[in-house]
Amino acid sequence: MTATTTAPLTVRPAGIVDVTSAARLLESSAPEIDVDGDGFPDGPADPEVAASVARMALSHVVLQHGQLWVAERNGVLEAASVWMPAVETGAGDGLRDVLLRELHGPSLAAALDPGAEVRAALAGASLEVAALLERIDPEQILSGLGVAQHVSRLAAPAVLRATIMPALEALDGGVAAAASLEPERVAVLESAGFVGVGTVDVGARHQLWVGRAA
Repeated sequence: MTATTTAPLTVRPAGIVDVTSAARLLESSAPEIDVDGDGFPDGPADPEVAASVARMALSHVVLQHGQLWVAERNGVLEAASVWMPAVETGAGDGLRDVLLRELHGPSLAAALDPGAEVRAALAGASLEVAALLERIDPEQILSGLGVAQHVSRLAAPAVLRATIMPALEALDGGVAAAASLEPERVAVLESAGFVGVGTVDVGARHQLWVGRAA
């Protein structure tokens, strides 16, 4: 009887060729959140435009100003983490210019709008989140984390953690911040070394966990 072996997981910084796959992975693993309590998951009015914006953000902002780490097995992406510096880089202005040019900007606001009630809930939480981040004073912020749908629930935590650790090691004594609305993701963050510093109510049903790692 021949024993089966599992191909090793490779973790590496992503390049431009990974952008489309990474964007799809991050989108497909995003949690279904119902902030306004209407019984339906919240999201942009036009998911196709949102997907284009995500790809451009990875290409024109994350790869140029931040970090995108991916984990792959047999050449197939299994997880990704997105990191951005906490300091102002001016990257947002550059991305807006690209979006206006490529996606015919005047329609962008309507296409990405999740609705007035969701906007109000997010705005209400933003000041508290900003206060927690000011207290942490991070150098890097983990702004995206996702695992591919074909990865089993049992294997997912280790695969996700594998994309987090290289970015934390690169801090060399610096501080990182992360946040999550999902208890399972919070557990992954804690296993990677993040410690909770507070929670923020988002809408009527959700709490955003905010943590730091050093």
